[in-house]
Amino acid sequence: MNNTIYGYVRESDKQSGEMQTHAIQEYGVEDSCVYRDKQNDAGFPAYHLLLERIRPGDTVVLKSLDRLGDSYDDIIVKWEKITKEHDTAIVVLDMQLPETAKALNGQFVSELVLDVLKYAERNQRVLRRRRQSEGIKAAHERGVRFGTPSKQVPEEFQRIKAEYEQGKLTVTDAAARLNICRATFRRWMSEDRTENIKGSEERINHPAAIKSGTGESLKEEIAAEAADGGEEGL
Repeated sequence: MNNTIYGYVRESDKQSGEMQTHAIQEYGVEDSCVYRDKQNDAGFPAYHLLLERIRPGDTVVLKSLDRLGDSYDDIIVKWEKITKEHDTAIVVLDMQLPETAKALNGQFVSELVLDVLKYAERNQRVLRRRRQSEGIKAAHERGVRFGTPSKQVPEEFQRIKAEYEQGKLTVTDAAARLNICRATFRRWMSEDRTENIKGSEERINHPAAIKSGTGESLKEEIAAEAADGGEEGL
């Protein structure tokens, strides 16, 4: 088995390539063994070149763990590829952990770090979903509505609704006249009926209706309207 020590540098706004290279060289990595991806390099060509070079028993030195990726998913994928597929140790200079190349059981340490990464990624996902759920709930409480705004009911709806109820129009014809789908027309009809019943109930409970005794007749009218609505089969 080989025992070559390589370094990997990935520039970003957070860490300059020069700073990473200096730290890796101080660890003892020769400059010819340091692979550098520039900030604007697409696809991380130096990283893939490093994968072609490393062999079982080698070591890859990083300045920090986030040089492998900007998310836990990216880091986990690259960590597994280096340590499992290539059987290569990883040394992260900024991590206070035993160096996987020098530990009593390097494979154990690699697995430990991988487990910690997966645990952190799961926690981050759960926390993100919880915060999203809490944000949506708070927005709903403030009256914020999500999704496509509901289509406004036009003034001609009542006229077309009357023609539909008189049997002059089918659901398809009525929907086409309003330039909406059949489901929307049915929903508008249901909402309109609900509003009418609500208004009738308010009239029933009005003190004047109770006093005059017209409340009972209004109840009968509402019951009849509800029965007619059910028979329509909207």
